[in-house]
Amino acid sequence: MRAQDVISYSVNSLSHRQTRFWLTILGVVIGIASVVALLTLGQAFSAEVNKQLSALNGNTIYIVPISEAALQSGSFSPSMGYSSKLTENDVQRLKKIPEITDISRVIERRATVSYKDVNLTTTIDGIEPAVFQKVSAIEVAEGRFLLDSDHHAMGIGATVAESMFGTDKRVAVNSYIAINGVKYRVIGVLKKTGGTFGSDLDNGMYVTYADAREIFANSIGKNEMDTVALAVSEGTDMKDVVGSIKAEMDASHKVKPDERDYSVIDPEFIAQSIGTVLGLITVFLGAIAGISLIVGALAISTSMFTSVIERTQEIGVLKAIGASNSVILAIFLFEAGALGLVGGVLGTALGLVLVFIGGLFGLPVQVDFGIAAFGVTFAFVVGLLSGYFPAQRAAKLSPVEAFRYDK
Repeated sequence: MRAQDVISYSVNSLSHRQTRFWLTILGVVIGIASVVALLTLGQAFSAEVNKQLSALNGNTIYIVPISEAALQSGSFSPSMGYSSKLTENDVQRLKKIPEITDISRVIERRATVSYKDVNLTTTIDGIEPAVFQKVSAIEVAEGRFLLDSDHHAMGIGATVAESMFGTDKRVAVNSYIAINGVKYRVIGVLKKTGGTFGSDLDNGMYVTYADAREIFANSIGKNEMDTVALAVSEGTDMKDVVGSIKAEMDASHKVKPDERDYSVIDPEFIAQSIGTVLGLITVFLGAIAGISLIVGALAISTSMFTSVIERTQEIGVLKAIGASNSVILAIFLFEAGALGLVGGVLGTALGLVLVFIGGLFGLPVQVDFGIAAFGVTFAFVVGLLSGYFPAQRAAKLSPVEAFRYDK
């Protein structure tokens, strides 16, 4: 039989078993859809992480009063409170490090804010504007950013302006927002960034450091702060600087390395933390996809074994008219491969649809047709491997035994 005859014969055989055909490929469809969606979203998340990390100033380091153990284990939550306090003494010691070019003190606490008839509890950031702009990726869309001399003025992120108080209550420049009952004039709206790791600019509400001390006078000490943001000079070895920072902070807090009640967050730390989370998600979803593919492979194998048994006499006829073992093997392998191929095409399409649906809910979307091609090819290979042993059994059947077989 020629190759086109083998293909035509196999397609005709599959068309007469459509119910079993569609039920068999269901597991492959689910498995490949999971694999394609997983790889596509994983790639998109990685691209988004890199984008956000590049938006976050690569020479910026944050110090927060959360113990290293709590931060690294992921056991910290805001409700637990801070492990320690950052003080002016810490800042003075950090100024001794020559690679640090700028230091910004930050007060970050929750307060009640009001705009028109809407009251919310949200985070207020008290910053030193001139320095903070150097250590953050701040760009202004409307108005201007804060100056150190501003009093009872504020800058807000794009999300705050557009939807925090309701889509019908957009906050414009020169509007007034009350913080704990005191009115603050909005003098600037920041450009939308999509959020950056370490500083969610879109949801930020910024006042000067002096105003923040006034707002939170009853909850923070005179020389205390919640975060210290540092900028280091270009070309500096981050590991060396982080080591120097920890040495100064250990001395200031009088702690040993394994007792640190603060954390130093640099771009590498952020990348590693996010990479760990994405890795765990990938393993979990990969396990689900793997199980689906195993189920699909078993379904193809079972279906092909059943097909061989049902078509034993047909195989005998084919051999009687001259079909060789290799032709029989090719027929059944093609059928198994076709099951995998169709399942791969449908699964890949479903996976991409799921990715686009995820995009409607804010998940990053970045379609790579290489992943789609991999999904289809992988499914075809799974089909071939699953059908090999049934096909080999069919090829080895003796014509005499096949004719004697009674269904």
